[in-house]
Amino acid sequence: MHLGCQEAPCDIRKLCGELHKLGCGNDSSWLAVLLFVRNLLRQFSIFDDSRKKCLQEYVFSELARRDPSPEHLQRLLGGLELFLTDHLPMAAVKDQLENEKAASKSLAQSITAFLEETLTSEQERSKLVGRFGRETLDTLAGGEDPSVMIPKLRTLVGNMLAHYREEAQAWERKAQQLEKIIQVDPLLAPLHNRRSLEEHLRAAVARAEAEGAPLTAMMIDVDNFKTAINDAYGHVVGDDVLRTLAKIIDAHAGRHGWFAARYGGDELVLVCDLDGDDAQFHADAIRLAVQNYEFRPRIDGKLAEAPIRFTVSIGVAAFVPGMSGDDLIAAADAAMYQVKSGGRNNVARFEQPAA
Repeated sequence: MHLGCQEAPCDIRKLCGELHKLGCGNDSSWLAVLLFVRNLLRQFSIFDDSRKKCLQEYVFSELARRDPSPEHLQRLLGGLELFLTDHLPMAAVKDQLENEKAASKSLAQSITAFLEETLTSEQERSKLVGRFGRETLDTLAGGEDPSVMIPKLRTLVGNMLAHYREEAQAWERKAQQLEKIIQVDPLLAPLHNRRSLEEHLRAAVARAEAEGAPLTAMMIDVDNFKTAINDAYGHVVGDDVLRTLAKIIDAHAGRHGWFAARYGGDELVLVCDLDGDDAQFHADAIRLAVQNYEFRPRIDGKLAEAPIRFTVSIGVAAFVPGMSGDDLIAAADAAMYQVKSGGRNNVARFEQPAA
């Protein structure tokens, strides 16, 4: 597709002229790239000025090569795509989508296995019932004395009931395992997943509203997770850091009967039956436990000599009548970002704006 530059507005004709000088002719794709970096990029609020300048310099340096070939255009577009997708918020969204995909795949596999076991069990049960029926009919048709026949029938019935009792217990265990799979996060088990958190919050908020019981949420986020962990050591080590944090959080949750879940990415949530002051005290204890933890990753199969130290920022929000579960989490999240903007590795309490 080519653009008729003679019919275009003055500024477009000027850009077409610049592209002609660079050897790119009237190709609308090259014009679109140039318009993007010169005019549209400045409207993107997710990029700071230095990132915008970096991208502009990259595109202009590629244009200076005076190579109008489709191969060069594809390389340039690939660089643009990398720039856009490597941006932190977009990377977080991409990671979240990958986690959701992995969770869905794991859940589908578990349900498939459960259904296959159910089908097999039904087939085995049919065989057992058939055998029991044949043995019962044979016993009844044997013409034996009732004093002999009745104990045999009792034995048959007893064996049948014992089998069903054992099978019921086995299926109860399998049902509990499936329920656990559905409720926990696939990467950070035994922490709960986002859907389970939302269900718990609905019940907890309803109870706090009805009974006046204390309720607090903590939002916990690893400081500089992308740059200090993932980019420096790789995503495998990053996942191990999150698992280590999950163990610390789960230990506190288990000790006090709190609800711990993964909210998304490297953000974890604790829902506690505490007032704001007590929750803030416990949040700082968690922060110190993380700060003092020496995490030794395995890199290339070997235990690293030097430990990785990482820290967290924690926002605390106490329930106020009229809040929803989403409101409570949003308040904790706002408090957590207050810590981020103030230097990280700290705890902040959400304060209701003055009326």
